[in-house]
Amino acid sequence: MLKKAVLLACAVWSVVGPAWGAALQNTDSQPYDLLITEPGRPYASGYRVVENSQVDICFQGCRITLTPTGQTVDVGPNDTVVIDSGVMTVTSP
Repeated sequence: MLKKAVLLACAVWSVVGPAWGAALQNTDSQPYDLLITEPGRPYASGYRVVENSQVDICFQGCRITLTPTGQTVDVGPNDTVVIDSGVMTVTSP
């Protein structure tokens, strides 16, 4: 019975995939306001990333705009975005 449950869980996991998105890391000692536009949505959502933090965001990919500078990056669901000295950089796996 346990073996069947484990196999079912693995099958569901492989179809659904992981439940996290791109990693967003703010290495600065100040918070930043962002605008996030996700695929299929006609509007941007405001988001505040606090200082020295890391969160999962953009589960299907998105476009992120750093409000204070206007810098915009396109982010895939497996990418990592780092804000360092007020500049966003994106790395892909």
